Amino acid sequence: MKVLLPIDGSIYSDRAVEYICEHSSLRAKTDTVYLLNVQKKLPSEFASKIPNSEEILDEAAKKILKPAKKALEAAGYKVKMKVAYGKATNRIVEYAQEIPATLIVMGSHGHTPVKGILLGSKTSSVLASTSIPLLVVRHKFYQKPGRTEVGVCLDGSEYSLAVLTFIKRRLPLFAKDARFHLINVASPQNGLLIPEVSAFGAPALSSEEFEKEQREPFFKIAKPFENYMQEKGHEVVEALLTGDPAAQISMYAQEHNLSLMVMGTHGGSSLRIMMLGSVTMSVASQTKLPMLLVHHDDPTLLRDLSKAE
Repeated sequence: MKVLLPIDGSIYSDRAVEYICEHSSLRAKTDTVYLLNVQKKLPSEFASKIPNSEEILDEAAKKILKPAKKALEAAGYKVKMKVAYGKATNRIVEYAQEIPATLIVMGSHGHTPVKGILLGSKTSSVLASTSIPLLVVRHKFYQKPGRTEVGVCLDGSEYSLAVLTFIKRRLPLFAKDARFHLINVASPQNGLLIPEVSAFGAPALSSEEFEKEQREPFFKIAKPFENYMQEKGHEVVEALLTGDPAAQISMYAQEHNLSLMVMGTHGGSSLRIMMLGSVTMSVASQTKLPMLLVHHDDPTLLRDLSKAE
């Protein structure tokens, strides 16, 4: 597996480096970690007045890259460094395709929704610009005692199916003792219940029937996954919650000491990713957990899905 780790010398990228160094399961299956630092190009009118401007930028980049390389090599990784120039998002996506990367790992701030851009403009733009799975580390990593608890958010959609396919294909990335919590949140039935008939003339659903109908897509994809994981020696827990998805997921994560959250994402424009219109972004605003975001249109996953069908 090839991991791309863009770093900029900030505390956030330092946390991403620490996270990778601490994960032996990731190290065991990673062929190479590709470190990338992107330097902004100086405007031509300034660059012409500064002798050796590119050499100066190159030296600044290496000061950021070398300590990270040293730490990763000490943890047992093979590391390659690259310096690029221009817009960070463009260079990150281009290099990810060139490698080609199996996973992108980025550190990001943990701002609240009030601050506007939840995951940081750079991370959000990368998420919107590539279909490669993205692991976002937003807080300092602490190895929790006991077994590894992994939350997997599922609604039964194609995004959920992509998440489960990714986990099965990349199972060695997760700890050998990992327990997977399949989280599904149903919306409560609001309004007055009329036993005989609905507002549209069809038979009204009871609260139980309403919930069962919502859960059906989840069970359809969850059961085969549970059987597969149990054959591989992993425990799987179904977490059937009701209420506001982001609030319920965040509360469950805290109560069950989860150490990683895996979610599907539709990608889309940078603006759409930055705004808090999705469950994924709302969960990110309420939890400090590292988040593994999987696109439903990852080409390698789509090939697996077509084979499964």
